[in-house]
Amino acid sequence: MINVFLDIDDYEEKASYEEMKKEALKRIAKIGLDNEIYSSFKENDKIICSDNGKMTEVPEHIMEGIKKWQDKYGNIVYHVIHSKLFYETYECLSVSCYLSDWDYERNLLCTNWIMSHSINIDKPEYTESGSIKFFRQNGTLSRIG
Repeated sequence: MINVFLDIDDYEEKASYEEMKKEALKRIAKIGLDNEIYSSFKENDKIICSDNGKMTEVPEHIMEGIKKWQDKYGNIVYHVIHSKLFYETYECLSVSCYLSDWDYERNLLCTNWIMSHSINIDKPEYTESGSIKFFRQNGTLSRIG
């Protein structure tokens, strides 16, 4: 019997953690995030949250959700946007572990869209991954779509 169900890991080239981190730092610089955000991630793997034009700590319960998501899918989160646009969400900006996704993710940035794992506080069942539109302000980001 032939197995017609392929596991993506069998044929997709995956990036190492260091490669993903290097890519994340390039994206932090490209989108114009504050130097503190860049340095914190580069030196300590610390993720900072953009919250209404200010830099804040990522709440512990959100960090727990990020860790679970990263462990499950192999992607890394490098920044978080706290948003109350539609629902209260924490937008976890990420780099895919699949090298073949990077060109698409980079091209999104050119149009102020970015890949995000959205942790929905108001409706946890709406937690999902996809792309969001962002706006830069004071070295931070806000979700606008």
